[in-house]
Amino acid sequence: MVQKSSAMDLNDKMALLETSLERAADALGDITDPVMERYYSVHPSAQASFREHGLGNTVKLEAEMVESVVYCLMNWLESPQEIGIIFGSTVPHHEQTLHVQSNWFSGLVDAAVYVIVATIPEAQQEEHALWAEIHQGVDAMIADARY
Repeated sequence: MVQKSSAMDLNDKMALLETSLERAADALGDITDPVMERYYSVHPSAQASFREHGLGNTVKLEAEMVESVVYCLMNWLESPQEIGIIFGSTVPHHEQTLHVQSNWFSGLVDAAVYVIVATIPEAQQEEHALWAEIHQGVDAMIADARY
């Protein structure tokens, strides 16, 4: 089945992506809380940084960051150059100016993918393969953007 996934055209991948995101939204509603819970369980030291940079509104910053990550995941297939530009500017800025570890970016991507993929039935192998492709592509862009 993995061969089938790589042979899928962009329209098929986008339809499958939409199916995944709708299923996750139906199952979880707003995914911010489960994503942040997963993220902090893997990167507990990031929680203090969110509090510091949230300037009294950590919940808002968390929601904005999860929204940004989901945007990048949703648009990577159609606009990898745009996503590369986003990470190419934000990762070095956060590393140099805000002293945010770059692995925290990939960790937030990991958490979002984990939460979304957990809603995909095991039998939906094409969907799992698509998310693996997206995850790998976005992670590679973050790695390329590191200072």
